[in-house]
Amino acid sequence: MRIRRKVTFAAALTLLLAACGGSDDGDAGGSGTAGGEAEPVVDGTFTTAVAADPGNLHPHLTVLAATRAIDNYLYDKLVYFTVDGEELPWLAESWEVTTDTVTYTLRDGVTCSDGTPLTASDVAANFQFVVDDANVSPVRGVLVPAAMTATADDAARTVTITVPAPDPFLLQSTGDLFIACRAGLDDPSLLEEDGIGTGMFELTEVARDDHYTFQRRDDYTWGPDGITAADPGTPATVDIRVIANESTAANLLLSGELNAASVVGPDRQRLEQTYEEVSLRAVVGELFFNQAAGNPGADDAVRAALAQALDFEELMSVITGGYGQRSEALAVIDPVACRYDAVDGNLPEHDADAAAAALDAAGWTAGSDGVRAQDGTRLELELIYNSTRGDTTAAAAELIASTWTELGVAATTRGLPPTEYNEVVFGTGAWGAALLPVNLRLPNQMVPFLSGATPADGGVNLASIDNPEYAAAVAEAMTLPGQEGCDKWMEAEQALFAANDVLLFADETIPLFLDGVTVERGGDGPIPATIRLSAP
Repeated sequence: MRIRRKVTFAAALTLLLAACGGSDDGDAGGSGTAGGEAEPVVDGTFTTAVAADPGNLHPHLTVLAATRAIDNYLYDKLVYFTVDGEELPWLAESWEVTTDTVTYTLRDGVTCSDGTPLTASDVAANFQFVVDDANVSPVRGVLVPAAMTATADDAARTVTITVPAPDPFLLQSTGDLFIACRAGLDDPSLLEEDGIGTGMFELTEVARDDHYTFQRRDDYTWGPDGITAADPGTPATVDIRVIANESTAANLLLSGELNAASVVGPDRQRLEQTYEEVSLRAVVGELFFNQAAGNPGADDAVRAALAQALDFEELMSVITGGYGQRSEALAVIDPVACRYDAVDGNLPEHDADAAAAALDAAGWTAGSDGVRAQDGTRLELELIYNSTRGDTTAAAAELIASTWTELGVAATTRGLPPTEYNEVVFGTGAWGAALLPVNLRLPNQMVPFLSGATPADGGVNLASIDNPEYAAAVAEAMTLPGQEGCDKWMEAEQALFAANDVLLFADETIPLFLDGVTVERGGDGPIPATIRLSAP
């Protein structure tokens, strides 16, 4: 059982790494505009792009960004969490929440794309599917609690979810789950290929690796905070094209063939002065040391010296291609639950001389080849990184390694695809340091990756971190509901940064450029019910 949970956690983390690549920004994410007060388009087509084919569309069997971007049009959620921190009714018209239970009262009259009504039992069945060991859902324990029970009262239209231990963000995690309909839960193959949900749009055409086409459900009246399909400017058709090349997506936006495109590379310079945008923020510069016994990172003095040798301002510029900003917190995916700056004052100032002196004092002295050693053990360290993240991450890895080499470390780099990265981090443990951006939206979702059981013991504490101050602050934060615990979550993260357990130094901004459309953006892409087309 424990092995299965480890695999699920690890797979989810790897997919988040690969898909997000760092996929979000808190500086915007509300409505983007193009055309000001232009006339709404009646029954138009909204065309956008994803960078990869989504594959299996089952909403509870993936955390891949490309797949969730498609599922976003098919499925609704219980609560709409705005980037400004509001909690608005969606499938649920109201809710009551404590730290260990939440009861949702569903809207009346919600129907599925197959015409069947959505019942409280159907909603409860989604949570039961996720926690069923047989389904090995990567959503479990990452996006929603790993252990929970879900009961329903169809007559009262209520769903009650209970967890065995206090969960300060129970509303935020359970309220953000895609809700599939009963026919798809009974026959998962229906969700893998087509999807059966309550969303404003229904999938009508699939051409793998080319496009996905949706048609509006004109009976849709239960959107976030009362949005309906009849609202002016709501598209009748959505066409999502699979476009792997970012330059191609930029060219299609410029030619008027796309209404929206996310462009993060050099091509964004061609778009920034012409198009409005909504942006997301995500961690991209996050560095871990392997602290398992026998690794250099297990030595507090080594971690401190290696951190002090780095120029984090320069690294931020390199890893973001000049479009980033200093990180502030571990969980920054919108809509975030806690906004604070735990990094300020907790990244060491760049001082190569002081770093060298610290290693000297700790007994790591340079040999004739320039490589430091202590008691006959050479200071050797391999830095791994996700090879699918592009040239900027590779360049940052090389800069880190060259800096450490100048310090007297036998430092090497190795780029790995996500599946192999996963095996090294959670399987073999053969790594010394890792550029490993973990992107989640709730601070408690980070806890199993930063404390507790290590991979060797069946857990997912990926760097074998043992930080009592972090654990104590987390324990207290877990007893405080929602934002009441934000100060404690900040204190917990500060403890990690102060000990150089995690070096968090860069966030990237992902813009979604818009042409002839307004939209609100969430963690899974544009909120479909908020898309409004306007005439040029």
